[in-house]
Amino acid sequence: MKSPLRKRLPRELKSEFGKYLVAFIMMAITIGLVSGFLVADGSMLRAYDDSFQKYNIEDGYFQTKKKLTPAQKEDIEKSDVKVYENFYIEQKLTNGSTIRFFKNRKEVDKVCLMNGKMPKKSGEIAVDRMYADNNELKVGDTVKSRKKTFRITGLVALSDYSALFQNNNDTMFDAVKFGVAIVTDKDFEALNQVKVQYNYAWIYDKKPATEKKEKKTENRTDGCTDPSDASGDCISDCLESIYGGECRGGGK
Repeated sequence: MKSPLRKRLPRELKSEFGKYLVAFIMMAITIGLVSGFLVADGSMLRAYDDSFQKYNIEDGYFQTKKKLTPAQKEDIEKSDVKVYENFYIEQKLTNGSTIRFFKNRKEVDKVCLMNGKMPKKSGEIAVDRMYADNNELKVGDTVKSRKKTFRITGLVALSDYSALFQNNNDTMFDAVKFGVAIVTDKDFEALNQVKVQYNYAWIYDKKPATEKKEKKTENRTDGCTDPSDASGDCISDCLESIYGGECRGGGK
């Protein structure tokens, strides 16, 4: 006996063709979007992980009120970390925004040049690309801080500033009123040295084998704002001898 569905199904598909076509298109689009997101997610995660090695991104940082002495730095590095100077100075520009000036980083938190070239001469500056876009700045334009005029030679991304937070307790970043920039060593030294922030990046000599061990190490970098309160839990007991240090685990 022949099944009556042999005639019914073709009639059903023919009479409701538009409805089934829309359902098919929606399913195809949904499958395509989900597949695309999964592929992109994997690529982004790989790129993020690769960036740590490519740009030698810090595992954490700490700040002190005074520059470390060689002996203090040596004591800190006994905690199986390597410490790098990453000092900066903040100054206002004539456009009302604040720029955090750095020297070019050659060992840690390396700079990604996205357009133009790095500053080589006095009066040259490379600014964060997002800050430049939001302030309608481009290579060849000039910015002024106090009496010093800088010509933008490049647009960059700093590997430890994936988002332009000026302070860690900020809930939102403002890439219009705050930016980061690279200048030559000579121009950095010519800035107001009274405002130098003694920021140090640190990287593990050997990455902890487990997340639990990594958390234990990072916890040593918390709560060191008052050296008199340090009790051996900081990244190094050496911080007790630094007049007011602040430590943090993880990047900015």
